[in-house]
Amino acid sequence: MSWRRFFRRRKWDEERARELASYLETETEENVARGMTREEARRAAHIKLGNATRIREEIYEMNSLSFLETLGQDLRYGARMLRKNPGFTAIAILTLALGIGANTAIFSVIDSVLLRPLPYKNSDSLAILWENDTRHSNPHNTIAPPDFLDWQSQNTVFADIAGFVDERDNLTGSGEPEQVVVQLVTPNFFSVLGVNPIIGGGFTAENSQAAHTNVVILAYGFWKERFGGDPGIVGKTILLNGHSQTVVGVAPRNFEWFIKDGSLTGAKPQMWGPWVFPERFRDRKQIGRFMTAVARIKRGVSLPQAQTEMNTIATRLAQEYPDFNQNWGISVVPLREQLSGNLRPALLILLGAVVFVLLIACANVSSLLLARAASRERELAIRTAIGASRSRIARQLLTESALLTAAGGGLGVLLAFLGTNILLASSPQNLLDVNSVSINFRILLFAATATLLTGFLFGFLPSYISAHQRISETLKEGGRTSSSAKGRQFARRAFVVMQMALSVVLLIGAGLLIRSFARLAGVDPGFNASHVITFRVTLPVSKYGTDQLQMDFFNQLVDRIGRLPGVRSASMSSCPPFSGLGSATDVHILSQPDVPTERPVAAVRVVGPNYFRTMEIPLRAGRTFNDAELATKRRVVIVNQAFADMYLRGKNPLGEKVSIFMRGVEEDTKFPSQIIGVVGDVRQMALGTPAEPTVYWPQPELVYSAMTIVARTSNDPLALVSTARAEVQRMDPNQPISAVATMDQLLGDSVSLSRFTTLVLGVFAAIALVLAAVGIYGVIAYAVAQRTHEIGIRMALGARPYDVLRLVLAQGTRLTVLGAGIGVIAALALTRLMTSLLYQVSATDPLTFAAVALLLVGVALAASYVPARRATKVDPLVALRYE
Repeated sequence: MSWRRFFRRRKWDEERARELASYLETETEENVARGMTREEARRAAHIKLGNATRIREEIYEMNSLSFLETLGQDLRYGARMLRKNPGFTAIAILTLALGIGANTAIFSVIDSVLLRPLPYKNSDSLAILWENDTRHSNPHNTIAPPDFLDWQSQNTVFADIAGFVDERDNLTGSGEPEQVVVQLVTPNFFSVLGVNPIIGGGFTAENSQAAHTNVVILAYGFWKERFGGDPGIVGKTILLNGHSQTVVGVAPRNFEWFIKDGSLTGAKPQMWGPWVFPERFRDRKQIGRFMTAVARIKRGVSLPQAQTEMNTIATRLAQEYPDFNQNWGISVVPLREQLSGNLRPALLILLGAVVFVLLIACANVSSLLLARAASRERELAIRTAIGASRSRIARQLLTESALLTAAGGGLGVLLAFLGTNILLASSPQNLLDVNSVSINFRILLFAATATLLTGFLFGFLPSYISAHQRISETLKEGGRTSSSAKGRQFARRAFVVMQMALSVVLLIGAGLLIRSFARLAGVDPGFNASHVITFRVTLPVSKYGTDQLQMDFFNQLVDRIGRLPGVRSASMSSCPPFSGLGSATDVHILSQPDVPTERPVAAVRVVGPNYFRTMEIPLRAGRTFNDAELATKRRVVIVNQAFADMYLRGKNPLGEKVSIFMRGVEEDTKFPSQIIGVVGDVRQMALGTPAEPTVYWPQPELVYSAMTIVARTSNDPLALVSTARAEVQRMDPNQPISAVATMDQLLGDSVSLSRFTTLVLGVFAAIALVLAAVGIYGVIAYAVAQRTHEIGIRMALGARPYDVLRLVLAQGTRLTVLGAGIGVIAALALTRLMTSLLYQVSATDPLTFAAVALLLVGVALAASYVPARRATKVDPLVALRYE
């Protein structure tokens, strides 16, 4: 034995000898008090302690082992102890798995939407450019081609700018006719994004000439679905609207781009074609706003610098072209922000919620470990007394915690796979894309990190308290009132208060969302969505090149649909509610001064016969269009109530004349239209958005080549789809229909984000409430067990069961009220982050706060009642012998 080891051994022996001598003396005195002779008492004390010398030698040798050797022993011992307590182990692992699994599932969604690199070269330098209508707080308005051309020539902050516009074309030839989303892009589009086709060469310099734009690049998914992944597709021709187009490339598999509504998960482009501006696109009198632009910011230029320069350009254009550009600014939106859209705040709120769930789970497991440590108190004290160091005890307990964490983390990852699938299944298609959300290495790394942090969070305090208990107090008979027991009791109560506080925050958040969603769902959209089917028909101009041909087709189609069995009424609209379609322009009310820079703006809708009756939009004043007005131009319009209230200010709108400034339709400014009716307001884009001033035109006034057919049925509207498709193809075998949906579906999709967030946060809040209830149940049950002797004395002295019940419930109530109070204070600060997700509900809504507090107190009392009821059943004689 080395000298260093000898002196370490001697010091260790002296410390343990003093502790053992104290223990033997205390144990001997207690045995004498029980009636033993002093010799018998000393012998019993030695027997109870065991062969201390041999065990001390083994403990010391174990303390001298290497770290890996002791770690192996700790792991084996910890696994053995967990197997001996299957109930505790199962509850702890399941609780941790819920917390870790929920965090991993939500993080997998956040990773795909907010963190995962976009499939474009240096995507952080890409931005979407919009025009900004400062009069109506619309930061994401489409842009006009002449403005786009000026931006290209005047800016110094972008390496390049590309433009794109969406259209729906009819694909015919081989296979069934199909309407496809074609995105017309300026020839530099793919170079701006830094994307090259995986097959073919893509667009060339020749395609920037108007005579050579009859080429397309196919989206990877469309190439696989429609053409079976034909590797020889390049060079083949397809028919779009009757025109031959040559395939010159296939986009990469992971390349996805959005249409102008900014969504990657709705309708995606199925092919791209080169777009060369005709000369008239430079004339602001002939063209309106309808395109979108993407720009690559130069290296070294920040986003604020880019925005500042574009503001300067907007001011310059407003001075040069006041009739067109006055009150119009420019918005520079990072591409990541554009794609995440409204999902970003909702996902961050859900991430905060699952972190709270994980903290509640950690507090719950820590409470379980503290209760378990109480049952092992004498075991740990004896191990300490016979040689185990405090660090050794703490390491052993942390090892057991690590085993629980590893098992909980593994099960949590499995639950995350399941939870992610549930999230995708419960999420509407236009929110989360099934193909973009997956469990990958980054997600697994997050799960591993969460697991390690969780193990530290819930394992440290129990191991610290247990390792620092006083041996002499613990080894005494009746040592349950030792300082370490008091420390554990305080810690468990603190954990319960924390669980209650976190649960209150989650429950209040869920309550606010539930109230908000209830109010949103109760909003009157302005029409009856029940039993209404919609589908879109886009006529190719190559075949239906005149207004009369297009009018005749749509009028005949509406007439045919209206006569189908089960159809009560049919009509059409250029932009039906909740379809994502819309258009707006300036108007001039002739009875008011015409100031071009201050003209009112109104939404423009073109409708067919019986539209208001089909949609059950109420007529407020005047009349609807008659047959003559639906057949030829008669210069009449119908406005909604919002238009009359906002722009006519109480005047009788009937008979008023308005000019609608549709670009390219100059005669409309020369021949104003007369208002013949006022209809009720309709929410166009979302239930939470107020109805905008709207002007309805009959079809002859402004003919569209694409219209949405709406039909009200007396039975299931989806049963009409196949019959309607057959009617369309009887009229034109090469004419497909698209965007088939019931109005109920469109209405439901408009509140999908609110419904999804409410559902998920509600589930997390329910889990938190259950865990908190389990936590307070455990604390009260433990307290009752600790106070059995005291309860027995009280009952022996005449306490009634009601008194005992009240005593125990009071303890649970105090903890609950304290936790609820802290939670309410925290919620007052945190729920303000949810303001953007709420509709007509304050983030500090007192009714929600009060209801949640009462719910939590009720649940906590119910959880406390079971152990309290058990305490009233204590037999005083048994309790007095308990010690």
